[in-house]
Amino acid sequence: MKKTYIAAAAGIAIMLGACSHSNPGWGIDGRLNDGADNTLYIEGFNNGNWYLVDSVKATEGRFEYRAQAPAQYPDIMRLNLGGKYIYFPIDSVDVVSIVSDTLDFDRNYTLDGTVQARTVKSLDSIVAASLAARGAEATATDTDLKRELFNKAFADPSVASVYYLINKSVGGRQLFNLADANDLRLYGAVAQRFATERPDDPRTAYLAAVFKRARQGKYGTQRQIEVPETVLFEIERADAKGTVHKLSEVAAKGGVTVLSFTSYGMESSPAYNALLFKIYDKYKDAGLQIYQIAFDEDETSWRQTAANLPWTAVWNTTTGGNEPLVKYNVGVLPTTFIIDRSGSLAERVADPAQIEKAVAKYM
Repeated sequence: MKKTYIAAAAGIAIMLGACSHSNPGWGIDGRLNDGADNTLYIEGFNNGNWYLVDSVKATEGRFEYRAQAPAQYPDIMRLNLGGKYIYFPIDSVDVVSIVSDTLDFDRNYTLDGTVQARTVKSLDSIVAASLAARGAEATATDTDLKRELFNKAFADPSVASVYYLINKSVGGRQLFNLADANDLRLYGAVAQRFATERPDDPRTAYLAAVFKRARQGKYGTQRQIEVPETVLFEIERADAKGTVHKLSEVAAKGGVTVLSFTSYGMESSPAYNALLFKIYDKYKDAGLQIYQIAFDEDETSWRQTAANLPWTAVWNTTTGGNEPLVKYNVGVLPTTFIIDRSGSLAERVADPAQIEKAVAKYM
């Protein structure tokens, strides 16, 4: 993240009310363990640029800050003490707790108060441990480490953590290098998630533009894209006959694939599957595939339904965990995704009535 300062961020207006309990909104409760009197600067991030928001005085190590709610979207901010930074996420009514000391401000600190704050602290702790053990070069080029960080951040439903991670720098270089094909795909996953879940967020257009420029720079302008290509997370589960099916293998058959998260025990399940039957009958000869993962507690009931389905129907066992739900950020069943012919996750469809229209776009 660049150290460029601007006086005001376009499209962001924060009405400040420091130290006012009557002013509902986000805030910081902080402490410097060494009891020092210092001025800390609160900075916001606007698509590649840091800008000054306000300052807060620590008196005998204690400081408190309150501000009115920002725009409707979660955001990332940071505390600046003498060029040392602690990064934290904020939402409309979040109050985060930050405890550190003056000399080791950006290393020996705690960040708490919200789930998102703990996620950001966890991400920074993992990166800090890698930097201390191996240095910046090894950290910035470790594909497995970056995948671990990405999966942790992507599970944050507020998307603040993943936005922070994808813009993070280590040792003066971007952690996610857009010249690297793997990192570029992960960046595309973030861009697509913003486009799907937060189309009006001012960061959405920025992410899409950065991704498009990087893709064109790497692959040439002849490969025009309208929607960022998104990474496809693997799912590997068994059907009613015990045969294991990988999502990647189904998607690699070359046709459009519908990825369906559902539960056959839900009241809406028969109507939802009836819609899928209609779409499948219409496009199966054109190569349409459906990979449906069901989250049911009753295995017998699931098997009875799955055995009558013409597509790939697998079961997430009661001991299978919630990894598929976390990776795909699924909070409501049923949820449907479209995977295009290249095997890339192209679109999330929230309304089942719109599935056929979405499928048609990629056929």
